[in-house]
Amino acid sequence: MSELLKNLKPIFVLLVLFGAFHLFYDAIYEHHLGEGTNSDVFYPYLFARDFWAGGWTGVRGWNLPPCSYLFPEMVLAILVYPILKSVYWFHFAFGFLSFVMPFYLAKALGFKEKKAYLFSLGFLTLAGVLPNSLGQFFLPAFHAMTFFFAAYTLYEIHRWDSKNRIQGFRFLILISLIWISEYWYFVNVAPFLLIYAMVRLQKKSLYPIGLVFLGFGLGKVWQQGIRKLGIGILTSKELPTMERIQTAIDLVSKDPKLWISGVVESITKHPLFSDWFYLYFSLCVIYILFLFLRLELKKHFLDLVFLFLPFLSVIALFIFQIEPNFRYLLFLPFCMIFIIVRLVLMLPLVRRIATFVLFIGIVFFYNHKYPLLAKKIQEGETKRAHRMECLSKFDSKVPGAATYWPIKYSYAFSDNNWTLVPFTKEGVYYPWISNQTWDKGLGGKPFDEFSWGITDNKENLDLWKGTRLVEECAGWYFYRR
Repeated sequence: MSELLKNLKPIFVLLVLFGAFHLFYDAIYEHHLGEGTNSDVFYPYLFARDFWAGGWTGVRGWNLPPCSYLFPEMVLAILVYPILKSVYWFHFAFGFLSFVMPFYLAKALGFKEKKAYLFSLGFLTLAGVLPNSLGQFFLPAFHAMTFFFAAYTLYEIHRWDSKNRIQGFRFLILISLIWISEYWYFVNVAPFLLIYAMVRLQKKSLYPIGLVFLGFGLGKVWQQGIRKLGIGILTSKELPTMERIQTAIDLVSKDPKLWISGVVESITKHPLFSDWFYLYFSLCVIYILFLFLRLELKKHFLDLVFLFLPFLSVIALFIFQIEPNFRYLLFLPFCMIFIIVRLVLMLPLVRRIATFVLFIGIVFFYNHKYPLLAKKIQEGETKRAHRMECLSKFDSKVPGAATYWPIKYSYAFSDNNWTLVPFTKEGVYYPWISNQTWDKGLGGKPFDEFSWGITDNKENLDLWKGTRLVEECAGWYFYRR
């Protein structure tokens, strides 16, 4: 019993901290779902709602994103939904789940409990101030579970026993689920975990490494089973990953200097990440200098490997031709906090009071930002209410057409049973990350035959002949034909 209470204590402390600083989360929620209409957030919520409304039949017709997030997010969503049907509280629970992830990853990396709390609290503080970019970490199905998978893998490495068949089977199952749920685990953190396992386990590391490759094959089996259920899931063959890797290899072989300069410029000339990476690079140099002066470079070799991960992620984004975004670079702020905490621990006069001082600093910062956060939250609530009020002026029994973002948003927040068929601005049916059964077989109906619709881009109305703007509501444009 005492062991159980000991394990539950960090969860309780984290829950108190998350509740105490909840306006940071609320500001993130309202930025994405009030100020903006980032309806991809609703994928787990609506999937779970469909499941409880119709079982497997209810989710047959869903088209999943490239990272399906089936484990653990979709499993948790299905379990949580009957208890937390409210849109806000459902996402608050997932926000808390994301909040605990930096704590457990920091613990797995060797930080003491009190210092590990700073990782979660630091993440929440930064995200509350930067809701559009770093705030994505606290949204479901936005790659926060990479931290969970990393912490779990470190847990298994620390306790690895090649003779323990149960452990080997457990690791195989989880890795196979990662292969179909979160590809970015293998980009953002797997290279470090590979080196970590080889250093710590040496020859014994061949067994878990082999299980990772075996898990890839087992993941293929899961994917085929999911498709048999009528759920659309993308396989590695349908993604341009290998083609883009081959293109990168060809470019490197032809002109390596040009390719390297392209990688560097993708960050140094980026409007957001140029400053972040300049600061991060400076912190890395200071940390390495401290280790050099203390003659501890060899001792902290794995730290240096870990700190290289954000740079590796940038290279991967350049290879895959993906615009840098915090959802793919979540280890950047984590590594920055990692360095700051490590540097503080090197200073004997500071480390005893550092945790308390940093916590008090966050408290004062939160109180300073409180009025602004409250204002932003109220603005988001007002805009959402305005959009739903405008939507309610239409007849829910008459199917409408819509561009991508308003659809899941309307299904989540409106009490009416709408039929909004997704189309691109070119009038092409586009059921991306949605349940095609929502469209009631109208996906084949020509776009210009729908009598009304919604778009989040006013310029689209100039392209669509015969449309007239009826009402503009907080960035949504309602039209009729």
